[in-house]
Amino acid sequence: MARQHARSHTLTTRITHWAVAASCVFLFGSGAAIYNHRPSFVLGAYRLALPRFPSWLTIGASPKIVHYVFAALFVLCGIVYFAWGLRTGHFKKVTITRADVRNLIPMQLYYLGLRKSSPEYDGYNPLQKLAYSAVLFLIAPLIVLTGAAMLPFPGLHPLGALFPGGVKFWHFGLMSLLCTFVVGHVVMVSATGIVANVRAMIIGGDAVSASERGRIAASHVRRVLS
Repeated sequence: MARQHARSHTLTTRITHWAVAASCVFLFGSGAAIYNHRPSFVLGAYRLALPRFPSWLTIGASPKIVHYVFAALFVLCGIVYFAWGLRTGHFKKVTITRADVRNLIPMQLYYLGLRKSSPEYDGYNPLQKLAYSAVLFLIAPLIVLTGAAMLPFPGLHPLGALFPGGVKFWHFGLMSLLCTFVVGHVVMVSATGIVANVRAMIIGGDAVSASERGRIAASHVRRVLS
């Protein structure tokens, strides 16, 4: 069972959240336009061609400039959020621990309706912590590194050697994982009361707790699979 009360989002969380959300929208739209100019990846001796994004998903006006501007905003928000998280101890709440790793399978079984009760946890459940830890400490930093390796600065190009198979392929794949996380996040926020959650993220006040979002998400999954 979870033990957590509703909490209020801090000003730092609210500002960085919406700045990153706006950045992701413009980064995706401009990135899709850049990708459409050459919709393929070179993997060793092979070229992998993929479909183009529909035009309505792209930002066609100066996509590289738009991408660079919002990439800078994304990185700036990341620096601010990480500095604040380290200073306040916030990351202890969202970082997966050994105890959480042991409860990943039991929690997944609970989500799938194959276990009657959820394992014990405080705040974020093990699956939520896994998702947040992956995004904060792996996916987002690697997106920044792969993006930096593709900038028109020769001094940064050696970063590409860290990514076998091509830095563009890695960047695209990592962004796909981030988009998957965002979709899941939006679904959970919508399922637990989108108006209350969005209001709390804009003006503060009580937000639906992480444990409550996890509990409701699990109940939705169990209902779909039953």
